[in-house]
Amino acid sequence: MLRSISRRRFGFAVLAPLLPVSVSGCRRRGSAPEFHDAKPRPPDAIEIDAAIGVGPFQRLSGVQGSPAPILDGEPTRVIEFRTAGIQRSRFPQDCFPNTLTLGGIFPDENADPDSEASYHFEAIDNHVRAARDAGVHVLWQSSYDVGRTDRWEGVNLGGRPPANLERWGRVVARCLEHFNNGWGSGFERCVDAVEFVNEPSGLGGFTGPDAKRLGSAFLAFLDTIERYNRAHPDSAVRAVGPGIPLSLAEWPDWQPRFDKSLAEITKAGKSWPVFSFHTYGDDVSPKANEGLARAFRTMLDRHGMRQTELWNTEWQAGDFVKKHLSVTPARAARATELEKKQFASALAAYVVACKLRWQGVVSGSCYYRANERAFPPGHKSPFANARSGRGGFFGSDGQPGTLALQERLMGLVADATPERCKTQFADDGLLAVAGLRSADGKKLSILASSLAVQSRELAIHVRGHATPAGAPARLTLLDGDLGSRDLPASPSKDGSVSLAVTMPPLSTIWITIG
Repeated sequence: MLRSISRRRFGFAVLAPLLPVSVSGCRRRGSAPEFHDAKPRPPDAIEIDAAIGVGPFQRLSGVQGSPAPILDGEPTRVIEFRTAGIQRSRFPQDCFPNTLTLGGIFPDENADPDSEASYHFEAIDNHVRAARDAGVHVLWQSSYDVGRTDRWEGVNLGGRPPANLERWGRVVARCLEHFNNGWGSGFERCVDAVEFVNEPSGLGGFTGPDAKRLGSAFLAFLDTIERYNRAHPDSAVRAVGPGIPLSLAEWPDWQPRFDKSLAEITKAGKSWPVFSFHTYGDDVSPKANEGLARAFRTMLDRHGMRQTELWNTEWQAGDFVKKHLSVTPARAARATELEKKQFASALAAYVVACKLRWQGVVSGSCYYRANERAFPPGHKSPFANARSGRGGFFGSDGQPGTLALQERLMGLVADATPERCKTQFADDGLLAVAGLRSADGKKLSILASSLAVQSRELAIHVRGHATPAGAPARLTLLDGDLGSRDLPASPSKDGSVSLAVTMPPLSTIWITIG
């Protein structure tokens, strides 16, 4: 029913000399985004009406990988996950040697699904325990089939699609009872969501003749989770899927297949509690990622799934940032400290831009990934510093990288100002802005991300917020740290306030007023 696309193109590179480029060019279908030399431009006009609320601010905090190590020598990240404020962990994909998937948990496909002796929970229990200790919610993937059927697909772990759906469903249910209801010397309520096999139409093996079985597998999965919830109503586990990778560029080819799948599900009287997708493909810019999410939302609503949440359960910054900054694979070893810093800033700016653009559409996300490498053969970010973790979440010494700082920043913003308010600006694809307010209306936040490879000026005008005369705003810049400084504000007689801000290249800023 559905097919896979090429994904996760790991390339190692350094930044080409950073020339003044800022706006994206016109894009032909099937071509990469183009970026042209920029002429001097007037300040970007940002209009914020703090009196008009438009919905809650979603942190969209989640990562692929648990706080527990997968390979020998990797540290446990429980404290780091707590410090960064990471809220959700998705696993067990990318485990080595295949100990966390169903193939490792239930290695004998002919064993009794109702016997505790048939299960090997030891390895995955370490990850469940670490996630519990870190205080994160767990999205567990029921990947792939039971028995030693997993396989490596290039740089990714894949698996056989469930051969016996009834037996597979019984194993999935017993695993949930272990994670949530103490079965098999297990846990109490540690998994609140379970995702269908990872990327079923590709790595999940539903290809060729097996593609015809995908619809019945979806229905069997939804039925398994419904039966489990009826038996254990206190657990209230949400079924998540289908987790298909694509970008907006591939949407016209994929939409008919999604429509067919959703029609089959609704005809059976069922619905996805959470619809998941992954963003890999030809156009994964923040603006295109927003467009894809809105296309999914429109499609779900058209099929009557208005209560279905929309999550991006796997996405990453690397492909877009490398393309956007014209990195070249031949020069990885010659990256300067400045280039590493710029690459790391761009990763955070991309992540913030996607999260801002998904507000009001996407309610959950898991960034790929929090662990130090993908398997096999094991890659780090091309500009990561092993000591500082600059290009990712954490360094080998436990110091936070820019993505961990991004998580902390989003948490601070959400705590101070949890409601979005009306925000308008000219959208060139490289700027994302959100105005937010506190519940009592006394505090205002402005969160902005710039993917322009040059400084850009912002002229911000805020209405509907009572700013004390002469009170400065506070600007926090995510720049390998969360450094803050006062920012002059210009209140007007009508109670509005104006701010002039210079955003550095590839940067993320947070402005607070009140």
